[in-house]
Amino acid sequence: MNSKENGIKPVIKVYKTLFSTLKEHRQLILPFIYFAYFELAALIFIFIIPRDPFVRVFGPWVRTFWGEAFLHYPANFFLMPKLVSLSRMFLSIFIGSLVSGTVVLSVLEAIGNKRSYLKQSFKSASKNYISLFFIVFVITLSFYFLTKLLTIGLIKYFAGGHTKLLFIGTRAWLGPILSIISFLIALFIQSGFAYAIPFLLIEKKKIIPSVISSFKLFKKKFFATLLLVGLPMVIYGPVIVLNYNTKFLVFNVFPEFILLVSLLGIAIATLLIDPLVTIGTTILFLSDKDKK
Repeated sequence: MNSKENGIKPVIKVYKTLFSTLKEHRQLILPFIYFAYFELAALIFIFIIPRDPFVRVFGPWVRTFWGEAFLHYPANFFLMPKLVSLSRMFLSIFIGSLVSGTVVLSVLEAIGNKRSYLKQSFKSASKNYISLFFIVFVITLSFYFLTKLLTIGLIKYFAGGHTKLLFIGTRAWLGPILSIISFLIALFIQSGFAYAIPFLLIEKKKIIPSVISSFKLFKKKFFATLLLVGLPMVIYGPVIVLNYNTKFLVFNVFPEFILLVSLLGIAIATLLIDPLVTIGTTILFLSDKDKK
């Protein structure tokens, strides 16, 4: 493992290229803006579910999975962060996969040919939609099930009469520690799959070879990849803290504040983190490709 190619220096170089590329090709941010519109529409939909006539159609679903209380004010805001998270997962699989593919191909054009045509990149990515869908589906489900298993395991452990785990109490484990572990799970999953779409679309590899090659490149560029993925993700920390304290915010600030937190989450995740991670890892992929 070459430390010169796997430390902070290549990350700084990537960010210099990233910001200069965005300065010259501002249209690269457009796919993320379009995706944010879908997230905003989903958030509005979640907000109006408890109201007529939507509650008549979707109310039974909420009652079945979460209970009657969450259809009434202000308890509906307790459920909002969870529903927003689930909607983002759904949109990431069906739409975000195409956004990522479009941006990866656009970055290739912007850096290689000093031009970027989103329309052409979108058409090329669309031809590989099933493969893109599969890759993002696996990423999303891996994170969902691993964090779900962790949460269920901790709840069962403490429900069984235990008051501490590794000398740490229940409140800490089910609060900040669970959030930190979930962050690390997300970091390593996203880092492992970071180059799967570039291998698929740029190297023209099949799905499985693309995923395998992605993990190999992650191993080769371990620290650089973790930094490119992890540094932007840290920015989301305040939103995680606010969502964790939803009940406190509802009763001590005002219930609609949760709606503002959700809007902030969309802005940070989709318009800041996603562009930095997607474009940054694509640039690192291209720089490694050029050295071969």
